[in-house]
Amino acid sequence: MFYNSPMASVPQRWILRKEVDQNLCLSLAQKYKLFPLLVKLLLNRELEEFEFEDYLNPSWDKLHNPFLMKGMSKAVERILCSLKRKEKILVYGDYDADGITATSLLLRFMQDFKFRSYYYIPHRQNEGYGLNKKAVKKAFHRGIKVIITCDCGTSSLEEIEFARSLDMEVIVTDHHRVEKAIPTDFIVINPHQPDCNYPFKELAGVGVAFKLLQALFLKLDLPVQKLQSYLDLVALGTLADVVSLKGENRILVKLGLDQLSTSTTPLGIRALINAVGLAGRKITEKEVTHILVPRINACGRLSLAKTAVKLILTQAPKEALILSRKLNSENSSRQSLEKKMCQQAEDMLPEKLKPVLVLSKENWHTGVIGLVASYIREKYYRPTLVFSINGDQARGSARSIPGFSIFKALEQCKHLITSFGGHEMAAGLTCPRKNIPCLEERLNTFALEVLSPEDFIPSFFFDSKLELENLSLDLLEKLDVLSPFGPGNPPLLFLASSAKILSLMPINRGMKIILGSHEGKKEFEAVCFSVFGENERKIAPGDLIDILYVPFLQKWRGKSSIQLEIKDWRKTCLI
Repeated sequence: MFYNSPMASVPQRWILRKEVDQNLCLSLAQKYKLFPLLVKLLLNRELEEFEFEDYLNPSWDKLHNPFLMKGMSKAVERILCSLKRKEKILVYGDYDADGITATSLLLRFMQDFKFRSYYYIPHRQNEGYGLNKKAVKKAFHRGIKVIITCDCGTSSLEEIEFARSLDMEVIVTDHHRVEKAIPTDFIVINPHQPDCNYPFKELAGVGVAFKLLQALFLKLDLPVQKLQSYLDLVALGTLADVVSLKGENRILVKLGLDQLSTSTTPLGIRALINAVGLAGRKITEKEVTHILVPRINACGRLSLAKTAVKLILTQAPKEALILSRKLNSENSSRQSLEKKMCQQAEDMLPEKLKPVLVLSKENWHTGVIGLVASYIREKYYRPTLVFSINGDQARGSARSIPGFSIFKALEQCKHLITSFGGHEMAAGLTCPRKNIPCLEERLNTFALEVLSPEDFIPSFFFDSKLELENLSLDLLEKLDVLSPFGPGNPPLLFLASSAKILSLMPINRGMKIILGSHEGKKEFEAVCFSVFGENERKIAPGDLIDILYVPFLQKWRGKSSIQLEIKDWRKTCLI
């Protein structure tokens, strides 16, 4: 993975996440037989007392009834009809890891139960996002009667109408925001439909596809254990799409991560785990998001996403080995290209940054512009749009910061845009090349209306002060109940003062540091990725620093250890 410099050029604020009354912590700890720090961390995550049990013990029986989702009954009825008629079903997915895992999930189910199924994933550069008429025509000529979309389709109303004109039915499974009114006779499963009463709205695309399978299993009275064996793919796709890890997503990811280390995990995923050196280690959300997902995504960015689908579905050990190595190789190519494009993007930035950064270049690789937008957004803490220009047209990817919904902002600019889709923090769009300057001006005007100067100052919200003397394996094992971490459930972030630098060693993309606790009784290995920047020359072994750190419990071959990731640091003030 290409690690970015988090806010390397922007000063940070350190803010205690929440002031929690110590007496309340002690009272709740006694009531629920928990320890006070754990209660404080639960309250920090805006959990109410009545939510503690569900949060600490996510379980299968707490998933919602899939038939509460609008369109589910119609979708199940049409699929069962198709199975009875032995019609050909095409699973049409998106080319990112969410779409790839959702596609593979439905295909895995259909393979297991011997249904006639095929799949199609469009080429990112040649075809773009969503259903397209050329692909629909291909499906028609091959005798396809039903198309099930994964992680796309909500905005493809014209293409769905075209498929129906050819006597094909389209069943949409998607989670993107609904931009246009959906005809009442369309079969769409998307919790964001205005009149959908499903209680949890934040499912990833793979989560929505899973709810369709859950409904089918209920209707067909199939063994629930088989359905649970698919959760590894649900965890991968959900983590890949960076959705909130609250509610159902927390359950799906928690159970899915447990599933990833079992023998029922697809042969191809196990081959990929072996190929990247994770064999024998507990697979957590960190390994998924930093190591596995980038490799699943790589083929969809640079070549064909079907490589990853083939890997997930293969039953042949030799093919699994070849395909896992191929994904590894593609990921290395992606890293090199990303690094080059990020540097080019930085070189384009003006000395005085606008509230919204808009960058464009001829023939930038469209599979990587989203990563470039993320890099610039993270480093300079501005909403960022990055465009690849091809002739008179431009394809863009947008990333935003808290407080600025890029989806709403683009809605304000519909007259300048050919098409767009996404959510509050990320979006994809196309527009005429000539409209980019006007779009930039309009977005910056909108940003000045809704953002204050404080919104452009990045902040680290830490949970509590936890000195290194008090950090132990036993404590981290107890706090592991809070995982998996991600949006809506941020990683633990602690403040420690007067940590002593015992040694410094540059490593790839960062620095490895041995830190001693203030009292000198404990030592810890810490890593940081570019957070020292220009200041790394100003520190040396023997210096004392205050740190914001994330503690990780490393487990490998039955042995446990603690590693710290330093998120920010300041020299200790001894006055």
